[in-house]
Amino acid sequence: TVGAILALAAVLALQGCSTSNASDGSEPTPAGVFTDTTLTAHLEQAFGEAKACTQLSNGAFADTTVVMMPPSFPCRWYNHSCSGEFVTPNTIKLGSPYVWKHEAIHYLLYLNTGDADPNHTSPFFQSCV
Repeated sequence: TVGAILALAAVLALQGCSTSNASDGSEPTPAGVFTDTTLTAHLEQAFGEAKACTQLSNGAFADTTVVMMPPSFPCRWYNHSCSGEFVTPNTIKLGSPYVWKHEAIHYLLYLNTGDADPNHTSPFFQSCV
């Protein structure tokens, strides 16, 4: 019947998502929090796009420290929550990858002008995110 076929398909789909390696004798993955290399690649590409758009020459992705945060966390500078925050001289706290370019612009402005522009007066915050 159609119901039995759908049930079998669901079971097979769930088996395809299994993360168990017990049958192959491999060691368990070490405990901890990790990021996939695709996230790093995404951040690096977006950083390059922000740098190209702003045409600010100083600053490299490899010199930044990225701290992954919950989607909303207490801001150091404001009386509300943040989803991203630049902390001088090179740290970006990131609760959402969607705000990465915005925070990278703060970093690039800081390196190139000495002012991270916490009031967001630079046109780059509109044209380069």
